[in-house]
Amino acid sequence: MEVPKVFHPTRSKYLVFTTDFLLPIFISLGIIATIYFMLFSAFFQVTTIDCTLDFAECQDQNIIAELAKLQNKNIFTLKTDNIVSRLTSGDFTIRAAVIKKELPGLLKVELQSVYPVVALSLTGDSNWVVLDARFRVISTTKIDPNVPTVIVSGPLTLTIGQPISDELIIQTLKLAQKLSDQLFSVKTVSLVDGDTIELVLTSGIKAIFTPKKDEMAQLRSLQTVLSDATITAGVKTIDVRFAQPVLR
Repeated sequence: MEVPKVFHPTRSKYLVFTTDFLLPIFISLGIIATIYFMLFSAFFQVTTIDCTLDFAECQDQNIIAELAKLQNKNIFTLKTDNIVSRLTSGDFTIRAAVIKKELPGLLKVELQSVYPVVALSLTGDSNWVVLDARFRVISTTKIDPNVPTVIVSGPLTLTIGQPISDELIIQTLKLAQKLSDQLFSVKTVSLVDGDTIELVLTSGIKAIFTPKKDEMAQLRSLQTVLSDATITAGVKTIDVRFAQPVLR
């Protein structure tokens, strides 16, 4: 009876690559190559930063300089929370910031100013200078900020982030705020000169104030006149700079 031969495998002296051996290697190499490409190649570096402030292109050089530091940074490793914190803590005029990444290298920065309280505008100009509650300049815009606006003849030298220094303009801005608080239907507030502030009401009536007398006393005088329709019939101008209102 013949005894069957038993096969005893022996290790080959040659290196043999099988599919089971190569596949994990290729997968690992592919993952490493992908990670390297994403994190270290120039393809995913930030090349373009699109910054808007209140839906208009950013003009503040401090903001632009801060964002310029992000150029050529890897878009995946950027921590947007840290960037938002730097922008909002470093500039009082910025209320909120949203940063969006768009591959391969676009960073969209959308900024919102602190809430405007009043605004300035030059006679015949279509721009508004928007101010906060402390009369600091937030921004300039071509979009009506929908806040009480004082029109001045100019010229004005203003700096973003700095408060208004002209005391006469400050008094006029305060008057515009008070008029708004009193729910007056004011169309425009114009600082004519050091003695005259003109208000045009939505009814078409012009009211004349002076910054050299108590604003609230003049305001109460105007309210008294406007409360009686028989007095204001046919009146075009109410001058409250004197002890008694002058109607014309």
